[in-house]
Amino acid sequence: MITADEVSDKNVGSNGLLFTNVTVWTPEIDRFGQSVARWIRMGQPGGAVYGQQRNGKTRACSYLVRFLPEVLGYQIAVLHWSIPEQIESKQTEREFIQEMMHQSNCARVMGRDLAVLRRRFLTHLAELALGAGSKRIVVIIDEAQNLFRAQYGYLIHCFNSLENFGVQPFFLLVGQPELQNTPVGWAEASGMQVLGRFFAREHRYRGVDRTEVEAVLDGFDMPTDGEACSDLAKRYPAEYEAGWCLRKLAPFFVEAMDMVMQQHNIQSGLRLPMQYFHSTLLDLLYRVKDENISLLQVSTPMVLTSLKESGFLSVLAYYVDPSSGDSGTHRAVRGMM
Repeated sequence: MITADEVSDKNVGSNGLLFTNVTVWTPEIDRFGQSVARWIRMGQPGGAVYGQQRNGKTRACSYLVRFLPEVLGYQIAVLHWSIPEQIESKQTEREFIQEMMHQSNCARVMGRDLAVLRRRFLTHLAELALGAGSKRIVVIIDEAQNLFRAQYGYLIHCFNSLENFGVQPFFLLVGQPELQNTPVGWAEASGMQVLGRFFAREHRYRGVDRTEVEAVLDGFDMPTDGEACSDLAKRYPAEYEAGWCLRKLAPFFVEAMDMVMQQHNIQSGLRLPMQYFHSTLLDLLYRVKDENISLLQVSTPMVLTSLKESGFLSVLAYYVDPSSGDSGTHRAVRGMM
């Protein structure tokens, strides 16, 4: 299991309080990593992960690049590609390959002969896998909902060619909820190669559950590398020496989420996306700093105010947990927005 200590990676602002580029471990990231590791151990060729916007999927992909070898227990090459939006025109195969070469840190991406580019790219990927010592490579394809039908063909060619190089590939598609509907179109078109390789297994990536707020706050409160304590602890030494820490805010976050659910008649559950969780925490800490109050004075109404300031209530209906069948609730909440 990946621990919060191992994956905390903060860059804290010069004021010693506000997080400017914070990434933290979450239970959802751990579930994501364990699922992918299990698929790889099973010998699956690929899988798909989908979830709503702002849940932190891209951050989770970055974690996987860094920690998947540790979860698996052996070295493995891991790449993280991101598929750009292609609204006006579809990328040609040449453009697609060159873009993925760039994202794989492959030199010499220019060339007139498409076959030469393909060979150069595949050789680079095979060398990465062989260099890792396991002859395996995992390719994480972020924003996979932007893939066009022809580009799945490019990926299949890449997969088959890597196998011919003696490399065992695993392709992980990560994208927004519409990615979940992709297998339907391929099934209708008899696209069993696509289904078998890229949608053999599926995982839903979700936001922060009310039961996991404390664990996420612990991640935000971890010291930076080489430091004995967090920057927040440096700014409020008396409170921290008395036993205060960010996890003390968990009951207020949970109560604020419960109040929102009650106000909007949400029965099944509510997930707080990491972006809005992060924004809520930042707004709350700014409020404490600007109003020069003690962290011990933080209360549920303050967290609720910061939750509203984050903009979460304007997108609330999108993050209602449908696990218990809340279709009527979705309609009711939308009507109140």
